[in-house]
Formats: sequence, C-alpha cells, structure tokens
Amino acid sequence: MPRYSSRANRAGHYSAYPRERPSPKKIWKYTAAAGCLILVLLFFASSPVPTAQDINPFGPAAHQPPSQRNNTYTGQARWYNHWGWLNPFSDSITDAENRSVLPPLRERPPIYTFYNPDAEKDENVKAAENKLLMVWRRAWWAQGFKPVILGKAEAMNNPLYERLQVRKMEHTLGADIMRWLAWGQMGQGILSNWLVLPMGPYDDHLLSFLRRGEYPKLTRYEGLDAGLFSSDKASIEAALNEALDSPNLTESKSLRDLVSPTAFGVEAKPSAIAFYDSNTLADQYKAVSASLTDSKATGLLSLEDLIISHLHLTFVNTFSSGIAILTPHPSHSLLLHYPARILADALITCPSSPIPTSCPPNNPSCTPCSSSKPFALSTPQTYTNTTTLFTIGTIPHPYTLASLLAKTASLSIPHIRRNSVRDPWLVSITSKILGPTLGGPDRIVLFKESVASQVAASRNLWLVAEEEGLDDGNAMSKKDLEWRFGFALPAYNYSSTTLSDPKLKTSSITATLASPALSHSVSSLVSEEEFKVSLGDKEIEHQRTLLAHAKSVLNSGSSSEGGLGKWKGRRRASRMEKDVSADRVRMAAEAWHLADTEAWRFVRAWGARGREERREWEDGEKRFVGRGTWMDN
Repeated sequence: MPRYSSRANRAGHYSAYPRERPSPKKIWKYTAAAGCLILVLLFFASSPVPTAQDINPFGPAAHQPPSQRNNTYTGQARWYNHWGWLNPFSDSITDAENRSVLPPLRERPPIYTFYNPDAEKDENVKAAENKLLMVWRRAWWAQGFKPVILGKAEAMNNPLYERLQVRKMEHTLGADIMRWLAWGQMGQGILSNWLVLPMGPYDDHLLSFLRRGEYPKLTRYEGLDAGLFSSDKASIEAALNEALDSPNLTESKSLRDLVSPTAFGVEAKPSAIAFYDSNTLADQYKAVSASLTDSKATGLLSLEDLIISHLHLTFVNTFSSGIAILTPHPSHSLLLHYPARILADALITCPSSPIPTSCPPNNPSCTPCSSSKPFALSTPQTYTNTTTLFTIGTIPHPYTLASLLAKTASLSIPHIRRNSVRDPWLVSITSKILGPTLGGPDRIVLFKESVASQVAASRNLWLVAEEEGLDDGNAMSKKDLEWRFGFALPAYNYSSTTLSDPKLKTSSITATLASPALSHSVSSLVSEEEFKVSLGDKEIEHQRTLLAHAKSVLNSGSSSEGGLGKWKGRRRASRMEKDVSADRVRMAAEAWHLADTEAWRFVRAWGARGREERREWEDGEKRFVGRGTWMDN
C-alpha cells in the first residue's frame, strides 16, 4: 500500500508529490531533447572564425601561447618544487627521503625573432643561417629567456593579416610588418633580430628587467635601431593599426617610419646587448663584411665564429678573477675533479675567430683572448663567494667520499660511525665563510643558495661525481654545458672522461691536475699550498678502483632491496649478500652525513630538472620554423 493514499498528507496539508511516474517513452524524449540542446550550445560556444592552420592543415606549424610545465622526476633524480627549498632538509617538507625540494621553476619570458626562409635561397646559405639561429637560441637561453623563432604561420594567424594583403608596399616594409604581425599574435614580450645577442653579466640591469616579463609600453633601445623591442599586447596592436592606416605605405621601408615617434618609449643604449648588423660589420669587422660580399654562405659561417668568440670573451671578461676548481681533500680525491679540470681548460681555451683580437661591439675595451696570457685557474679547497670568480665544484656521494678518505672499498658501519667526521665535504668547502664550528644544517642553507639562487647560479656550476657511471641517462653532456654557458665549447668529449675508465692514462691525469698552468691562479684568494698537489701512479690507480666500486654500489642500491629471494643458486645468493651489505653501509653513510647527503641529492635534482626543462623545450620547438638548427645537435 502506498505511503500516501491521497494528495493530502497526514497533517492535512496538500503537496505536489507523489506524482505519477513518467513512462519510459517520455523519459527517452526528455533525454534526447536535453542532449540536442547541449550539442547546440556547444556548437555556438565554439569560435566560428577559422585559423590559418584550419584552412591549410599542411602549412607550417604555428606557435601557441606559452604554457608552464612542472616535472617531479627524471631517471633517479626526484624533486618537489616549493618555496621552502631553503629548509635544511627536504624530507621535513616532502616526507620522502630521496626527493629534494627545489625552488619553484622560474618562468622564462619568451624572446621572439622572425625568420622566413626563402624557398629559392641557396641551401648553403640556409644552413649557415640555421647555425646562426642556433647561436641566438643558445645565448638567450643561457641568460634565462625562452627563445622562440616565429615565421609566416604566426603572422597569418593575426587578424590584421588580411589588411596587409590588400595594401601595396615595398617588399622590405612588408617583411617588417609580417615580423610585427607574428609578434602581435603571440602577445606581449620581446622582439629581437636574430643577430642581436646578450653579451654581459647575468645580473645586468636591462637583462634583469627583461627577465621579469612585464613590459608596460612599447620600447626601443638606442643604438640598436630595429634590433630589439619590448612591449605589451595593446601597444603592439596600436602600432600595427597605425602603420596599416598610414597613407605613406608605398614610401616607407620599416614600420617605425609609419608610427608616431611618441608611440615608442626610448631607453639608453644597453651595455649588455650586441647587434651585428651590416653597418656594425662594415665599421668594426671589415674581414667578415668582405667575406659576406664575396660569398654569403662563407661570410655567415665566419660571422658565426666571430659571435661565438665574443660570447666566450664576454664570459671570461665577466669573471676577471678566473675559474676556481674546488678540490676539498685533494690528497684523497684528486681523480674526482678531473672532469671539472677538463671543462675549465675548455672554458679558458681561445675559440677560433676570423678576427682573434676583436672585441664585442658593445664592449670595445675588452681584454682579448690570447694563448700567451691564459686566464686564471685556481684549485682552492674552500668556496669563495666572489662575483668575479666562476666556481666549478664536484660533489661526491658520502659513500664515495668515505671510501676515498678511508682508502678502502671494504667499508663497515662501525667505521662510518667511529672513524669519520660528519659532513666532511660540506665542512671543508664552507669553512672559510662559516668557520669550523657550525653544524650541517647551517652549512646546507648557504650551499643551497650557491646552487639555486638566481644570481649565484650564474657564477657557479656544481657537478655530481657519480653521474658518469649511473645508468639513468642524466650525465651532463658537452651539449648540456654549452647551453648552460651560452656558447659552443672547443671540441672535447666530456662524457668520455669517466673517472673509472682504465683507458685514462695516469700520467695525463696527474699532469693535467697539477700542471704549471695553475701558477696563474688568484693568489689573493688561495694559497700556493692549496693547489700544488701531485700524486703518484699507484695512488691514482687506487682512487680509480675506489670510484668504480662506489659507483657500482650507488647504481645497484635500489635493486638490492628486493632480498635474497629473487636470486637462485649459491653464487648469486653470495653476490646478493655482498650487494645488500654494501647497500647497508651506503645507507649508514647517508644517515651519518645528513648534510652531505642532502647537498648531493640537491645538486643531482637541480641539474636533472634544468636538463629536463631544456630538452622538453627543444622537443616542442623542433617542428617549427628553424627546425634545421637541431639537426646536428
């Protein structure tokens, strides 16, 4: 019997319920009607205006507005982006022992250039232009920007493109307006000629301003002509509308001639920006200008060498005190710093140049690179926070350093606890700044700032000693280093300098690390005794064996936690027991040297995140204009 037999309820009041249940036929009709209504609303809510990509899907790819990415792991490195990254120990935030807390990934402001390859252009010229585009990309990336090459596709997507098509003008003006249309389609940002490059310190005032990504008005810069602009979206659109409405389209050659001078804000000539336009080449680099006249392809390649030499020269002039290779505990870990020394040698080597004694156009009073007067190298045991000194540090895992200091691969947990000083690596490199009494938590904060703070990161490079032997594919390559510094390095194979490689000659290692070139060190920062270290063949060979063993322990640490049940046979069980025993010593070393472990994981995660950021950006840019610049890299 139903609960309510009539429309009146028990209290005597009337209600609209219960109503008669609709039939299945009516339910189907209501559902179909609602579905049709939703489809109609979705259809009219979508944009009715097709883009150039919709009209011609086989045309060149066009960039979309930039988006932010945040990754948390790659290979064996784990990280978590958080503003509390200066907390001494990451696990207090992440609750995960093996994940490092890094500062939030800084958004790189895009810097745009326009390149429209001519189908009729000589292939050799195109190849040379692609190499110059690579130079442009790499230099701006190293300064904290995201370089983007725009083309005709972006210009065609701009709603003002149709107005350009119906107006008559010279080809030069049309190409310039196309450049602005592509820029306007991307919104606010920086528009650069691909022969405009940053050549100054990372903390230069203009570069710091541009990195903020906020451009309140359309701005040009004295001395750069049409080489560099910054603007908000509204000002770009206003300038384009004014230019396209101008009655002087047939008489002008650039958009600037069609726009009122008051539309531009004018900044002083920047000291950290170089522009290699035709006038500059003719006035200051006549050999390159003449080469361009004789053969454009050959001249462009010569210009590439000139620009790379000037980028290198800017680096060594910025760090006038030289390069410091940190070598704590030199008598025990000399071999550990061999890759850093090879890198330092590459950084002070003068690159090939068509005009070896020339200076960048924005810095005519530079100190030219000369093999007869090499730049300073030093090997201090402690870190010095000096703006004119570039520091390369190699951090070992606590297990690796414990093996080197004890000079044995047969470490034990009692030895770690009774015979080793806590955090020996971090105490050694920070003793000059913080003294010998502070504990690990205070030292790790200073170290993290030297690794990841925005300005300090530009004058320090930290390498993980064991990355060369790990199988996670994260070892820093020559290409990674070139994008870090912003210019091509001399031909050498960094990845082949594996410390445990028996092919490396002991005599060459000793000669490299204790060469007379170190006499050019900075005597005001380090003493002679700190870098005059030379070991015998036997000691070098012993260090190589210890490093190889430590790398194998670190590389197999995660796989040895499965227990002996996964192994069959006495021989495999015996081998597994040894691996488990070594892994327990590794974990004991990590627990005893908490600050050194935190520093090692922090550097590993910091480097892995930077490489992952660049590689993802490269993958996204390969399908756009200028994709030929990736072919040989």
